[in-house]
Amino acid sequence: MDHSKIEVGTIVLHPARPGWGPGKALIVGGGGQVTVYFRDIEENMTGDAVKTLATHVVGLEIAEEQSDSMLDSLPPFTKGRFEGVRKPRLSMDQAVQAFIDVHPGAFEGPVYIEKTREPILAAHRLWAELLGDERGSGMLDRGEIDTARRAVLKIGDKAGLLTSVEGGVFAGALDDPDSAEPLLRALFDVVDHGVPDQERFQRLIETVVTLGEQDGESQVSTWPVLTQMPFIGSPGHHLYVRPAILQKCASRLNFDLRCTAGLDWWTYKRMLRMGKILFDRLEPLGAKDLIDVHSMIRVIAAA
Repeated sequence: MDHSKIEVGTIVLHPARPGWGPGKALIVGGGGQVTVYFRDIEENMTGDAVKTLATHVVGLEIAEEQSDSMLDSLPPFTKGRFEGVRKPRLSMDQAVQAFIDVHPGAFEGPVYIEKTREPILAAHRLWAELLGDERGSGMLDRGEIDTARRAVLKIGDKAGLLTSVEGGVFAGALDDPDSAEPLLRALFDVVDHGVPDQERFQRLIETVVTLGEQDGESQVSTWPVLTQMPFIGSPGHHLYVRPAILQKCASRLNFDLRCTAGLDWWTYKRMLRMGKILFDRLEPLGAKDLIDVHSMIRVIAAA
């Protein structure tokens, strides 16, 4: 084949190493040398998946499919390394095995279901009972702000996603009905709509930030506070975010997340993209929604 057609970003295959999976050309140098990152190599040391090959010796093939969810999401590669990556990359097979090591039976394991999945699922069922089918919005329309507020706090306590400090600050910030009503309305709009939407989610961000400013507590304007209720109310669409954990997971997978402490839609959209990539890989193993993806993220981050 004509190796001159290989450019930076071209997805290639190593015909003698099918187990390496597809690779992405990172550097195309003179003399037919190409530096390639291969998706499925299991690294023992950081950078093992990056290979510099002479195309006149190794007959690299240009892949028929020039898009790959993981290869399309790599962090910048500069000075011979990926930015922000400090540990050996986990392949998806390694990540799955790490999950099975922690949770035997994977997503169908009885202990996993009882101890890890069920507490969040129970909170989701409570949301459906108290606030589902637009009942939450109906409460606000009837002026029943305190009823809606107490329902949200009860559901949050059931899930146990926030620390005691975060939960206390959030509950305190909702004490003022004039402050609570805009946040609750934005929250119900996000959950009732289902599929994440920039305009709705941005409105929720603005109400959380405003609530934090009024309360004077930085613990309110955080990713966990912002995302816990959309995640509980609509776990098929929304992801619960603890930035440090999500960033560690992204780093282990060589995913360009660029997680920031500040709340913004575009960062959340990248988080959702990583969650979708993981779900697509995990669904054949029994994953049902982003509750299972959340559990997987925690395992990868700790690996």
